[in-house]
Amino acid sequence: VTAEQQTVPLTRDLVGRLSAYFSANVVARVSGVLVKRTYKEGDEVKQGQLLFEIDPSYYTAVLNNNLAILAEDQATYTNNRVTAERNHKLLPVGSVSQQTVDDADAAQRSAAAKVQADQAAVATARINLGYTRVTSPISGTASQQQVTQGALVGSATNDAGSGGTLLTTVQRIDPLYVNFTISAADLLTLRQAQNVALAQQNA
Repeated sequence: VTAEQQTVPLTRDLVGRLSAYFSANVVARVSGVLVKRTYKEGDEVKQGQLLFEIDPSYYTAVLNNNLAILAEDQATYTNNRVTAERNHKLLPVGSVSQQTVDDADAAQRSAAAKVQADQAAVATARINLGYTRVTSPISGTASQQQVTQGALVGSATNDAGSGGTLLTTVQRIDPLYVNFTISAADLLTLRQAQNVALAQQNA
């Protein structure tokens, strides 16, 4: 056998651990009783797909109550607006005083502000009702459920959305990360070999 110089791959055998490319915890964002799981553990799920349902009865009642309050305050605002417009027309002929007109304007502004607050309360109630349908934040593989049907789950405890009961985890495993450790000496050797190979290619 005639020995000859040639370029060969420089390899190292290392122990690594696979980890998901992307992982998302699915947590409860409102409190209530978990009534249903709609996915099969280990199946692929799509972003926005329904995974769990929390009993919506309480949040439906809150929304209906806020809608009723909004309707009542809208009626009050309409009445105050009509009264204010009428007083503005009567002021030039002296049928009402300036104080009466000012009071009517203030009542209209107050009623308008109340309607805005009611609309915000309705919007919040709709959001909370929507949170009773827990969906997947990403597409990936849904893991084992952490809470069974009939259990009481808790909502998030801060504005960042963390602190809620963990229901499951969805992981994207295509592609995958491979995590491993390598010594500084081996890393230096591999980098030097890579630089030599690049130099030979460019020569």
